[in-house]
Amino acid sequence: MRGPTDLLYLLTRAERLLARRLSGILDAEGCSPDAWRVLTLLADGRGHFMTELSERAFLPPGSLTRLIDHLVEENLVYRRGDDLDRRRIKVHLTARGRRFHQRVDQRIRATLADVPLGDSLTGLVEALECSPGHTFAARQSR
Repeated sequence: MRGPTDLLYLLTRAERLLARRLSGILDAEGCSPDAWRVLTLLADGRGHFMTELSERAFLPPGSLTRLIDHLVEENLVYRRGDDLDRRRIKVHLTARGRRFHQRVDQRIRATLADVPLGDSLTGLVEALECSPGHTFAARQSR
């Protein structure tokens, strides 16, 4: 690899190939890649604030709000005001959302069983998250 431009190209290519590979599963389930990213973030069971979801799902706040509205209508997620600051909204998976995520996640894992996802990728992601200018990592460290 010669530099950051090559890395950007390879990461973009990997993301597009992965999205293409998963599109059949997500399409069959009526789930967009954006919705899948949000559901996967919420699958940890802790609930997440809208601002965090926006950043971690790579969606502008307005787009995320529309997506969450749709997921609420589908009874996959629900919103709650924060206990400490009612102006902040926390999103959680519903029981139906958990079952949906588990079912689709199993299909995706089976489809990706032959893809080598090792520690080197995890290390790269962690290094990029800790780099200057990554606002979510900066907020988490405060």
